[in-house]
Amino acid sequence: MATTAEIQQQADAVTAGTAYVFAKTFVRDLDAMSRFYAEVFGLVENNRHTDVMFGRPISEITYRPSAPRESGGLTLISYLDGDSPAVGEAVQGFITHDIEAVCQRAQAAGGNVPDPIRTIPEFGIRVAFVLDPEGHVNEVIQMTAPDA
Repeated sequence: MATTAEIQQQADAVTAGTAYVFAKTFVRDLDAMSRFYAEVFGLVENNRHTDVMFGRPISEITYRPSAPRESGGLTLISYLDGDSPAVGEAVQGFITHDIEAVCQRAQAAGGNVPDPIRTIPEFGIRVAFVLDPEGHVNEVIQMTAPDA
């Protein structure tokens, strides 16, 4: 089995310095979804930006990364001239120390937790899927392994 350093070295060789650094989720009501993600996940707005994508006007809000990592902030984006892609187009991942509290905040903010929180022992995690008020999927995990 390869070590983490070996895997990273292989990935660096393949990607030639390219790295995954952010995700964008299309939403219909940018301001309402901004409130939801701030209330439930504690995301802090970094900036707002309007532009054009594929010839269509957009507005987006980028959030500060909320984990102690070099990259990885969420951006909510909305087409200003019509509907967004169907929900389920992406899954955003969050980690927490209190998965029940996140689920309660989501429900209080108009979201939904359609399935019970599950434990996955082989990964050392508990997991819940939180749907925002528009139905976008957020996977929330809590580490259960002693060294996690």
